[in-house]
Amino acid sequence: MPLDYNSLLTAFVLSGCGLAITFFVSWLVSRTERFLIAWKIGVSFMALGVLAYSWYGKTMSPALGAAGYTILLTGLAFVFGAGREFRTGVLPWRGMVIIAVTSSTAMAVPMLAGYNGASIVVLNIAAAVILLVTAWDYWLGRAEARLAITLLTALYVVTGLSFVPCAVVLLYAGEWHLSQIPSNWAEDLNIVVCLTTLAGIGALSLALNQARLARGHKRDAETDPLTGLLNRRALLSRIAEGIEGPAALVIFDLDHFKIINDVHGHLAGDEVLRTFGEILGQSCRSQYLAARLGGEEFALMVPGASPVTATLLADVVRMRLAKRRFTGNGGSFNSTVSAGVSCSGEGAINFETLLRDADNALYAAKRNGRDRVAVRSGKTEFSPHIRSLQDGQRRPNDLVRLKTG
Repeated sequence: MPLDYNSLLTAFVLSGCGLAITFFVSWLVSRTERFLIAWKIGVSFMALGVLAYSWYGKTMSPALGAAGYTILLTGLAFVFGAGREFRTGVLPWRGMVIIAVTSSTAMAVPMLAGYNGASIVVLNIAAAVILLVTAWDYWLGRAEARLAITLLTALYVVTGLSFVPCAVVLLYAGEWHLSQIPSNWAEDLNIVVCLTTLAGIGALSLALNQARLARGHKRDAETDPLTGLLNRRALLSRIAEGIEGPAALVIFDLDHFKIINDVHGHLAGDEVLRTFGEILGQSCRSQYLAARLGGEEFALMVPGASPVTATLLADVVRMRLAKRRFTGNGGSFNSTVSAGVSCSGEGAINFETLLRDADNALYAAKRNGRDRVAVRSGKTEFSPHIRSLQDGQRRPNDLVRLKTG
């Protein structure tokens, strides 16, 4: 039984409108992923273009045909833009305009000159190229969600390739002046593939959006909004997920931070916190965990580190902060930080014990003048022999033992 081509076109229009509404509602809920808007506009234009194409089939008006195909190609340009924005976060307006104008012009010139067969060939080739380029854009971003994006890429490739037989059949027939729209197996295959893949592409795009939202909520729940570092709960969760000793924990506490807020204002205090968070983050390797525990207190978990390694790392952070200058209500000022280091043995990490030992070392650093690093290992506390290392003199054995109470 032959396919009812007009019914398939109507089904595509209705499906496109339904997906456009769904994407718009999804965007209204989150208002974060703007690629949904580009996708909504693209699908809406495509549905409108297909509707105009069906009207063109009844009238064979060159002006209506050129207008309908232009709308369709503009919709495909928006679909391309949505794919690029999904990957990069930036809507490529210039590229979209170039794609829409170039392809529409190449299609419209022969259409308006009476060579509608040549115009439809150009339309199919342009649609195939745009969809394949869109597939490539998604493929480049597959690291975000390999299975879902691989499937999405495959659907775009299949959709794009389905336009190729339509062009080949017309080229083989050599019919440049058509009295009616093409009706052959290639056209039937194309509309069936487009109708089928449209639903799959829409579902996968929505699923990817929901996954991004979930990751964003998780990231917000785990991140300190001022510094961008992990918060205390996230640090505990990461440690519990599988970090084992030996490891070192460094607790940092900004010196006289209340005075900074009182004299220079809370905005200046926030800038100090942000700057220290930046310094701490830049000093970390990928396996380190940097967190803001609360207020002016920060933590750095260093897996596999010895007391000496962790102490030297903490001192690098201390010196970097000491070199920064800030400006507040009271004029220009600098800020310093004290740090306490504790280390665990092999096996599971007892964070509470590590934290208590690091706090004890931190209090020792505070008692001995601030702007320094102290380390506690077992029942013994150590502290750097040289408080300020601005002269560059640094050796791993620059530690002297302090008596514990």
